[in-house]
Amino acid sequence: TRVVGYGAVAVTAAAPAHSEATQERSLRPEERRALLVYARETIRSRFEAGRAVAAPVGPVFREKRGAFVTLKKEGELRGCIGHMAEDVPLGECVGRMALAAAFEDHRFPPLEKEELPRIEIEISVLTPARPVSGIEAIVLGRDGVILRKSGRSAVFLPQVAVEQGWDRDTMLTYLALKAGLPSKAWRSGAEFLTFQAEAFGEADLSR
Repeated sequence: TRVVGYGAVAVTAAAPAHSEATQERSLRPEERRALLVYARETIRSRFEAGRAVAAPVGPVFREKRGAFVTLKKEGELRGCIGHMAEDVPLGECVGRMALAAAFEDHRFPPLEKEELPRIEIEISVLTPARPVSGIEAIVLGRDGVILRKSGRSAVFLPQVAVEQGWDRDTMLTYLALKAGLPSKAWRSGAEFLTFQAEAFGEADLSR
């Protein structure tokens, strides 16, 4: 003759669209592949008039993250350009940097169509750069490093020191030179920021 009902209401806050946890998660293999294919096809489109390239679709590609695109030819650097500010969707950033690495890196002549089949593409997706108290906080192989001093700056990706076989002091010496500063300028008065990078290349796709 009686009915007793129970109800429950949960009130939750909506998660930010680009939370730090979301931004720094690792990309899935299919997301890596999509970015590498997009980078290559974007470069190829420059050689083929009227060719349209569709950007990859998915939440991760809309996140605003920095990225570098590196081109290598027969194991040697052929171009590397990056964008560190978190103001462009990742997919768009990779497309822009692929074109910049191929045609706007002033250390090299613009890429020729005949070279493209011999080019290997590597992408580095970045975490936000954070200031550190000193060079003791820099971990080689884990951290990319930005040096700033006297209105000049330069950056190395985390893998650079490892690939070159540098210790920390040697890496900082070359970083100062890259910034157009004296080789020992990093020893005093310099500001350092570190970041991490998820690096992957076309060679990884076959593994």
